[in-house]
Amino acid sequence: MRDLIVRALELISALFGSKPGRHSAAHLNASAAPATAPAAPLPPHVQERNKRLDGEEVELIRPYYAAYMQNQEAETLRLRAVRKRQRELFWATMGMDYPGVRLHGAPSA
Repeated sequence: MRDLIVRALELISALFGSKPGRHSAAHLNASAAPATAPAAPLPPHVQERNKRLDGEEVELIRPYYAAYMQNQEAETLRLRAVRKRQRELFWATMGMDYPGVRLHGAPSA
């Protein structure tokens, strides 16, 4: 059924002799002007962008991300130490020794 409809539309289009629409490939090919101007040499930054990448020259992790991760690790270690001190002080206020607690430089029992 679809083929019949398509054939009928093609027949009607051929009978009325319509020209291609503005957005059709036939219209664009007919109106396209050939490029006659000589191509200018590409600037160095464009040539660099078009150069193929070598895996040995490219870092796997970007420097700004590596610095961010180092800061995150340092912050994580600092927060762990703060939480440990808070836990130790909490248990000390309850009168219990927390493993590894040194109050006034004396080892805990």
